Amino acid sequence: MITETNLIEIATITRSCALKLANLSSNLRNQALDAIATALESVKDEILAANTADCQAAVNTIAPALYQRLKLDESKLRDAIAGVRDVAKLADPVGAVQILRQLDDGLILKRVSCPLGVLGVIFEARPDAAIQISALAIKSGNGVILKGGQEAINSCQAIVAAIKQGLSQTAVNPDVVQLLTTRDETRQLLQLDK
Repeated sequence: MITETNLIEIATITRSCALKLANLSSNLRNQALDAIATALESVKDEILAANTADCQAAVNTIAPALYQRLKLDESKLRDAIAGVRDVAKLADPVGAVQILRQLDDGLILKRVSCPLGVLGVIFEARPDAAIQISALAIKSGNGVILKGGQEAINSCQAIVAAIKQGLSQTAVNPDVVQLLTTRDETRQLLQLDK
């Protein structure tokens, strides 16, 4: 079990990695996204096996609609991986000028987008959401701490392991993506004031 001290350490490490990520070029972040997609493809059988275990454990214990969101087949996984590559093709959101207005002589108002730092994202039994959220976080120069539904724990662990493996081949530190696995960890993280 992760203690409060460990959660502070996880959040601190993620923040440090996110600061470095925010300063990387768009090209390096896009290379990281491509490496994530490749890593996910290389372990798709393991991810699907983990999802099968999650589905077997959840059968008849969750609502049918939730079960359908939990179920990750080869097509859904392939689409999620293609989505990572699609995110890499998007315009770089970091440093984009959103507003540029001259208010007066020598007085210019300029709004420029920048990374937030570390995103905390809680989602239900949709393991493919871990892929989408991680890709969007990296594209936008942010770290992310994920918490998926308990029903999808094996799937999310397999997915995050693949994401970290892909990132390990790039300029992006794999610790920029973290996964919490229990409600208690999430509760503790939300109560941190540091």
